[in-house]
Amino acid sequence: MWGKQYAEKFLFLLACVLGVLPVWLPYFPPMVDLPQHAAQISLFLNLRDASFPFVSLFDVHLFTPYLFGYSLIAVFTPLLGIVAASKLVVSAALAVFPWSTRFFMRAAGADPYWAWLVFPVLYGFSYQWGFINFIVAAPLGLLFLGLIWRQQGQANSHSTWLMIFLLYLLFFSHVLILALFGGIAAIYWWWYSQRLKEFLRLAWPLLTPLPLLIAWLVVQHDHPMSKLPIEWDLAWFSVFDSYYSYLAAWHNPEHTGWGRINGFIPRLLGIRPDITTTFLGLTLFALPLSVGYRITTSRVRLIPFGVIVIVVLLAPSIFFGVAYLFQRFTFLALPFYLFMLDVPRVSIRQYQRWLGYAAPIIAFAWIGFMSYNAVQFNKDAAGFETILAKMAPGKRALAMIFERDDSHSIAPTFVHFTAWYSALKNGVTDPSFAVTQVQPVTYRPDQLPTVRIQGFEWFPQKFDWQYHAGRQYDYFVARAPIDHGAYLFREATCSIELLAHEGHWWLYQRSAAC
Repeated sequence: MWGKQYAEKFLFLLACVLGVLPVWLPYFPPMVDLPQHAAQISLFLNLRDASFPFVSLFDVHLFTPYLFGYSLIAVFTPLLGIVAASKLVVSAALAVFPWSTRFFMRAAGADPYWAWLVFPVLYGFSYQWGFINFIVAAPLGLLFLGLIWRQQGQANSHSTWLMIFLLYLLFFSHVLILALFGGIAAIYWWWYSQRLKEFLRLAWPLLTPLPLLIAWLVVQHDHPMSKLPIEWDLAWFSVFDSYYSYLAAWHNPEHTGWGRINGFIPRLLGIRPDITTTFLGLTLFALPLSVGYRITTSRVRLIPFGVIVIVVLLAPSIFFGVAYLFQRFTFLALPFYLFMLDVPRVSIRQYQRWLGYAAPIIAFAWIGFMSYNAVQFNKDAAGFETILAKMAPGKRALAMIFERDDSHSIAPTFVHFTAWYSALKNGVTDPSFAVTQVQPVTYRPDQLPTVRIQGFEWFPQKFDWQYHAGRQYDYFVARAPIDHGAYLFREATCSIELLAHEGHWWLYQRSAAC
């Protein structure tokens, strides 16, 4: 008995270690926003140097809910470099997530064995979009809920202070995770108390980060990105691709099946929708039931899954300038579902035991599948390192990405890829996250570029030399199947030359004499 338990734990640890292979196999991980986050950290480190040529463009704001994840990467960057430091923090978050799921399940008496099934969801929507702070915050949220459930409606001074610490850590990791897990905790405590006085006695720790949250909202209230309209896309069975424009989806039959319900499994697994995708996703939910496990009769354990269902079905898609809001929560549905399962009361038959062994097999097979995709992504990215090598450090670049997709991801992994120039060569790349309200480094109001995020990156063909101030850029980086230089720079008042070209990557340089 003990031998089997130790063997299973060893295999689980091995899966956690091997699970980070998709991050490390390609030089640049296939994560959309990761280059922009790395650029933010590099800018922050560079702004400490008064000789940095772009000091006058930016302000630094340490009061940001992204502080924890960014700080971890910044600490390791001098030792490992920005790429390896980013990979290390992402890897740690991915490796800890299955273990935090086990802790969360064990706290309420659910069988932690089924945490094996969360490995496939590690590489879904949030991973491929590169929401690194969200990914870092998620296992902390599971640990927070596990701690609450372990108390069984009770609290002592030690656990209370630990919960307060985790709540503050969640605020400085990601506000959305704080809101979700704080809301679940509040519902849980109300369920146990049923009276306002008892509820306040249990739930008062949830109030401790509120002053920070309110102060941050007040500070960001006037930022233009905070005033973007709320988008409430309730297309549950949409045939369009919600990641791109409806026009792009109309012209590409592969980009279909992305509604809130029919797009749930593709977002969960990070693979494009088809019959195979649906079968694999349903298998993750059906496998424990086939072994004899059943949904618990304890209503309090239904709370987390009930909340995530409401979020996926009804939450906005854009709120307070944050895009893809409900989509990013998808990967939490599986651990919350597994949390609801009760151990069978009757003996498990032999064939059911064999079915149960499928969970580790699925985990290792999925790690292998995503590792293969990561290697293929490296091939899709071929040519960028050649372009990057031709770019002198400390310059300003404009990204014009016409081909945003790779061959396997469900996200446009190349849309922000040029930001690696900022991260690695101490330059500045637009469009930049520095125009958004949640970043530690932002453009000063009088230095805001006309090239804005959530706009230009989707329509580089609208580049206008005068309006977009083409003279301020030293480099123009394009990803396209053909040379668009003649069209893009047809109105340029400076001489623009094609400096390098490899694969689908094109590097143009403004004449130094301009």
